[in-house]
Amino acid sequence: MRRAQSVNSLMTTEATIRNWEIVMLALQVEGAQSRRVHTEDVALRCFRLAPDAFSWLKHPEYPDKEPVRKDLTRLRDGQYGEQFVRGRAGLTKKDEGGTASTDGWQLTDAGVEWLLANQGRLHHEIGARPARTNRQDDLKSLQRVRKHPLYTRYEENPNSFAPALGELAEMLRCRVDSDERIWSSRFASLRNQARLAGQTSLLAFLERCETIRPSLR
Repeated sequence: MRRAQSVNSLMTTEATIRNWEIVMLALQVEGAQSRRVHTEDVALRCFRLAPDAFSWLKHPEYPDKEPVRKDLTRLRDGQYGEQFVRGRAGLTKKDEGGTASTDGWQLTDAGVEWLLANQGRLHHEIGARPARTNRQDDLKSLQRVRKHPLYTRYEENPNSFAPALGELAEMLRCRVDSDERIWSSRFASLRNQARLAGQTSLLAFLERCETIRPSLR
């Protein structure tokens, strides 16, 4: 029987928090709103947040990756509502080009919205707080965008804002001819950071840039 079916150490009354919700919080703490996070990092964070729920049975001093992997897959497949994450659990392997990893998970827009609606309750139940380093990294990225000349022009006149493709590429730190996946990933990361930081004006700017970009190609 799966040990993670209850989180008795977290509360003295009937359980009000589910294991997949702890997985969601772990993703946020590990920075999955802005980058791909390895399954093992998510599992270790879950173990630190709720050791009784995410440990081996015989050796409870060790984290159990398997229940975390299963919940990540369910979160990706929309079994708890919308698709809250994207990614997969895979292997890190070496080839002629070096080391390549197929493992990694990132929060979707829907996942970020769910966290915004539920993170206060989760923090209250678990007593957890987002890791300071990840939050500082997110705020640094957002501050860089706020100081970019494009954002200044947007603030001066949002309705007539018309960036050049090269300017957008420079702001996102990608090439003009980058694959569509790269563009989408860069925009998604910044949007998620802006949502979680409550920076609505910056979010509106990013959404405008993403809407305009296809017409610039």
